[in-house]
Amino acid sequence: MNPFRTFRIDYVFFFSFAGFVAVLITIMMIVSYRFSAAEQADSTSMYQQAVLQQLNKQLTDHMSAVEQTSLAVSINSPLVNYVTMNGDYYARKTARDELNRDYLAPMLNSSRSMFSFQIYMNDPLQVDPNANIQYLPLASASRESWYPAVDKSDFVWIGQREVGSPQGKQQVISFIRKITTLDGVNRGILIINVRVKFLQQILTEDNSSASRLLLDSGGRMIMHTRIAPPPGEINAILERVDGDTGHAHQVLAAAGSLPEKSMLTVWSRTSPGSWMLVELTPWKDITSGSVRLAWTMAVVGAAAIMLSLFFTLFLSRNFTRPIRKLVQLMQAFNPEKRGQPLPTEYRNEFGSLFSGYRKLTERIETLYQSLEQQYKAQREAEIKALQAMINPHFLYNTLDQLNWMALEAGQEKISQVLELMGQMFRIGLSGGESMITVQEELLHVDCFLKIQQFKWGEELEWHIDCPEELRHLMIPKLTLQPFVENAVMHGFHGRRQGRIHLICMEEDRGIRIWIRDDGIGLREDWKTRKRHPTGGYGIRNVKERIQVYFGPPFGVSLRNRTDAPGSEAEIYWPKVNQPRDQEGGGIHVDHRYRG
Repeated sequence: MNPFRTFRIDYVFFFSFAGFVAVLITIMMIVSYRFSAAEQADSTSMYQQAVLQQLNKQLTDHMSAVEQTSLAVSINSPLVNYVTMNGDYYARKTARDELNRDYLAPMLNSSRSMFSFQIYMNDPLQVDPNANIQYLPLASASRESWYPAVDKSDFVWIGQREVGSPQGKQQVISFIRKITTLDGVNRGILIINVRVKFLQQILTEDNSSASRLLLDSGGRMIMHTRIAPPPGEINAILERVDGDTGHAHQVLAAAGSLPEKSMLTVWSRTSPGSWMLVELTPWKDITSGSVRLAWTMAVVGAAAIMLSLFFTLFLSRNFTRPIRKLVQLMQAFNPEKRGQPLPTEYRNEFGSLFSGYRKLTERIETLYQSLEQQYKAQREAEIKALQAMINPHFLYNTLDQLNWMALEAGQEKISQVLELMGQMFRIGLSGGESMITVQEELLHVDCFLKIQQFKWGEELEWHIDCPEELRHLMIPKLTLQPFVENAVMHGFHGRRQGRIHLICMEEDRGIRIWIRDDGIGLREDWKTRKRHPTGGYGIRNVKERIQVYFGPPFGVSLRNRTDAPGSEAEIYWPKVNQPRDQEGGGIHVDHRYRG
């Protein structure tokens, strides 16, 4: 017997709905804890991830500043001169005092994060382990616990430790960098000690009571707040880490300093291979109110549903019709297309709902357009920033050539070099434009090679094979010179002659240029070998600029030649006829072939 055909529909609906509510309440009582706990964990982790990302950016800024300071100090001429100085006691003492007074001490006094300098060198004049600027014997460095790490690398961060000071022992974390002279000889070790209290203030500025850990790219703990788990538990945490941000519910061993087993682990890092912040929160703190919340939700939900049973039959149709209409419009919403018109006959709450949804869609469309403009502006800013990193690197190498010329040749040659450099810098500036013609880029390369020829003489040969019809097309400026420079500086290193062949060819999808040399070629480990922190920007920035400008399938590839000794660089970019879009100011490129 079908009850919908026998009994009154309101009775059928009432008792059917009452039975459904009873079953629903029972199910809610069983599963409410589980789902409410999961929701609590998700909402808590989202908040914690946002906080950790902000803290991570602050820490990265401060620690990057320390790294840059260490680089500037390690190549500072007075410091290098003092470390390598031989002579009488008075001259060395005067040099040390001037170095402390004029350079190191002002740097410490102007920084909130840096606590002290430690400089390991041969034969220091005076060893004071409690000074803010300490000069220590280089031979004693091998007895320190951090020495194996710095012995295998030019620079490294080490974890929390104690150092002496005029105020007593202080907790610091340290950045260590070798002091290397221009001839590549290691003359000492520079250590910059950073105040742990300063970094802990950053990590606890939101007054959080959770335990936070700062781990380096290798998973070693640099510092912590509140509770520091033992290494075994850190390894267990890292096993669950997947991606730059995320969270997990973990059951850790109740050993060491962790009193709880069940923890909510949230992690965040700004980019792959960078610092990682981990926040540990006891699971019971997350779910302590879940049981009460589940019962409250069940009681309130049951009471509300029971009251609505008597009105369901009459009101359900009228209530669901506008909701269904709104859901339909929401599912069909597209910020780029105008959808169906919203109903206008409602004057009650549904009318306010439709009006609010109308304003919301208008706001979304406005924000969508704003985000497009913002992305466009950010993209152009990133391109200009990447370009700006190339000039100082080349200027350094060119000035090095000028110094060599000043020692080995006369003023006439220097005048010629300066003239060629003037042409190169004019092309590099190019009125602030990001794109120049292929002809101008080839002239830039030719000027560079002519400068190099003053050193190499006729033993440096080059040939540029580029059809005339390709020379008017546009190319991101300073694209070819870094590869030619790499061939001369590295490919011909230790040799007395070399030859470079540059070939341009047009394809259906774009322009392809090969830069080939007959040098020593690429090392087998060139892809994985660690780059020196002060170099390698040129080629990397060319890759990044082409990626930002055009995207796949365009880009740069490096490889050893198969037909002869030497290496080969291949640059591939689309055909660009105009440097700037007349209306929007962006790069005018055909995107049909982008991946």
